[in-house]
Amino acid sequence: MAGAMATPETAESLKTEVNRLNRELRAFVAVALQHGLRDYCATRHPELTAELEKYYAHSQLRARQKYDRVLTRIREVSGLQGAAGDTAERTYYRNEQDNVAYIEHALKNKRFVLGGIWVAPQYRGKGVAHKILRVLVEAVDETDLSIELYHEPFGEEGLGVNMLEAFYNRHGFTRHDAAPGGMVRFPRSPLDLYTDK
Repeated sequence: MAGAMATPETAESLKTEVNRLNRELRAFVAVALQHGLRDYCATRHPELTAELEKYYAHSQLRARQKYDRVLTRIREVSGLQGAAGDTAERTYYRNEQDNVAYIEHALKNKRFVLGGIWVAPQYRGKGVAHKILRVLVEAVDETDLSIELYHEPFGEEGLGVNMLEAFYNRHGFTRHDAAPGGMVRFPRSPLDLYTDK
């Protein structure tokens, strides 16, 4: 018996199923690559592996470019002179006479990771940390970068854990599964201005 002709509905159904299976294969290979199974993926699905690796490399480069733009922008805090630290994992702030503050930061998993803000004791309670953090959150919103925060109180004269968390909450940070043991702030879009908070 000759092969039966597929109806348009059957052909469309098969096309939908093939597309679904291709998406699942793509997701499987992406997860396998992230878990160190590159050789397996390259052997079984070389074209897909090459495509995903190219995407990841571009994605990492874009995150680095965004991070660098944020680092440039966070040096511009009103009334303070910002400068990169020797290790590039700190940005220091000073006024005309003193070192006033610094922040610890890094780029990990395509996110800006904030290790904390330290303010010199004589400048605490004067809004310095607020000014620095406000510039930071504006910069990450402009570049569409998330912030992960892992911050413990600095010394006895700093804010306690609850007050520290409340301070960061006011700047849009929340506890989230995306940052186990820390807090996260996802970038805000212009549409967020019109949502209830």
